[in-house]
Amino acid sequence: MDYAFDLKRFLCIFRFMIKRTVEEQILRTISFLESGRVFSSTDFADIANQNTIRTALRRLTLAKKIDALGHSLYYKRIRTKEYPIGYQPKYESVANAIARRFSWKIFPTLSDTFAYFSLRKTGDRIFPSSGPNKKFEFDSFAFSGSLEFRHIPLKLSRIADKKAFMYVQALVALGEDSEEMKLIFAKISTEDLKTVIRKITYAPLRIQNVFLKELKSRNDGGLSDSAKANAENINNAFNKVQENRKLARIFRKLS
Repeated sequence: MDYAFDLKRFLCIFRFMIKRTVEEQILRTISFLESGRVFSSTDFADIANQNTIRTALRRLTLAKKIDALGHSLYYKRIRTKEYPIGYQPKYESVANAIARRFSWKIFPTLSDTFAYFSLRKTGDRIFPSSGPNKKFEFDSFAFSGSLEFRHIPLKLSRIADKKAFMYVQALVALGEDSEEMKLIFAKISTEDLKTVIRKITYAPLRIQNVFLKELKSRNDGGLSDSAKANAENINNAFNKVQENRKLARIFRKLS
């Protein structure tokens, strides 16, 4: 009987120690997260199983060591002498935490893109995403507001990096012949333009064609034979698509 009691007591102590260890590991890991201190249980998958992590996060919330934002997101406040209550999390940090939780790939908002190119235009604060169209409402002391995600086609979500995506986003929003787009092209170096072209190989042909035309207008002789051939192939494919669309419109009118 005493043996059974001691075993039960040992198991209780063991479980308590595991919980404490998980909580300590979570607090240590928070400071190394990529996007600030906003996180969800999936960010700690290497520490323990999801049920254990969720329990540990609830315990840390009750202990007021972290704040619950809603939608299974949490936040570790940054406190200073000037602001002992703690700063609110950044808008982008919350968006990145949501993207990590659902394994989405997200890109800068149109507002961020305009700011990056120093354009005096207002854009929306909707995050282009590989996930579905979705809106998240937050109403907590730590963070209040809404975040919206808009699904983009696979061809755009496969663009290699966020900087290249911003050039494509600006082109789509402003138009090829706009003064703002001409200003953006005037600021970009030829080497950076080549880098953008390499990273948008999955983008629609009409978009690639605009950047290739800009590169060709700068220095046709500076392109390698393979680059010229690639540009010619894309241009021919683009023209063929345009021709097929025109024929399709004509046939629809005749039918």
